[in-house]
Amino acid sequence: MKKIFLSLLKTLQILLNLIESWGGTIFLGLLFLSIFFQVILRYVFSSPSPELFEIAQYSFIWTIFLGAPYARKFDAHIKFDILFLRFSRKVQLILQIVFDLFFCIVLLVSLGPVLGDVIFYKIIKSEVLRIPWTYLFMCFPIFMVLTFIHNVIWIVKSFLELISGKTFAKEVEPWD
Repeated sequence: MKKIFLSLLKTLQILLNLIESWGGTIFLGLLFLSIFFQVILRYVFSSPSPELFEIAQYSFIWTIFLGAPYARKFDAHIKFDILFLRFSRKVQLILQIVFDLFFCIVLLVSLGPVLGDVIFYKIIKSEVLRIPWTYLFMCFPIFMVLTFIHNVIWIVKSFLELISGKTFAKEVEPWD
C-alpha cells in the first residue's frame, strides 16, 4: 500500500512539474515569438498583425498564472516580512500554517464559482482568432489548483517542522 502511495505521489510530482515548468516555458516562448514577429511585421513590412497581438496577450496571461504556483512551490514570492522575521521560528511556523490554511480555504470556496464562470465563457470567443474564452481563461482554475497543492505541501512541511523541530531542506530554485 505504501509503495502504491509513493508511486502515486511521484507521478503527481512529475505531472505538476510538466504543467508548471514546461507549460510556463511554452507560453513564455510563444509570447517571445509573437512579440518578435509583431515587431518585424510592424516595422519592417508596415503591416501589424492583430492575430499575433492576441496570441501575445493570452500567452502573457498563461505565463503569469502558471508562473505564480511555480514560485509558490519554492516559497519564492515577494513578501513583506519585516515584522514576521522578528518572531521566533515557532511563531513563524504557526502564522505560516494559519495563513496558508486560510488561503487554501479561500481557494477551495472560490474554485467552484470560478470553474462555472470559465465554462460559461465558452459562448464568448476572442475577437480575432475566435478561440472560446474557456480555453483562454482556464489558466485561472489551473492556477488555483496548483497553488492549493503547493500550499498543502507547505502546510505539511511547516506542521512537521513545528512538531519535530527538524527543518526540511528547501528545493533549490532553478533560477539560482
